[in-house]
Amino acid sequence: MNPIEARAALDSIDAAQRDLALKATYCPLWRHAAFAAVLTILVLGVGFGLAIQLPSVVLAMAGVAWLVTDDRRRYGVFVNGYRKGATLPVTLALVAVMVATMAAEIHARISGLSIVPKLGIGGIAFVAALGASIAWSRSYRRELMRGAA
Repeated sequence: MNPIEARAALDSIDAAQRDLALKATYCPLWRHAAFAAVLTILVLGVGFGLAIQLPSVVLAMAGVAWLVTDDRRRYGVFVNGYRKGATLPVTLALVAVMVATMAAEIHARISGLSIVPKLGIGGIAFVAALGASIAWSRSYRRELMRGAA
């Protein structure tokens, strides 16, 4: 293979990676909101007794299964959020916020607070998960476009 052929092969790989970056990272707002809803269901569930906690976990896991299936059908891939690279800080920040909101929900349940603060905590979880999903997607796209993934 001469240098011109080698350069053409590398350019072809770069083009394929850019195409993957554009295809695999396109995420409409509803998809980010669906992800946020799944996490919010998990967070809200711990604010209530077992009669609600257990069904909320089942519902959230069904939501995850649906999202994975839909991503694979729609985009041909599902990218797990727990990966090293530029997206890791976003993932770790999201985990920290979700743990904090779950702790707040547990506190609200133990303290006997009404549903209003529990829904407020759930709202915080939703907004945080929505923002993190958008930030994660943008970070992943930048990483793929740079050729770092």
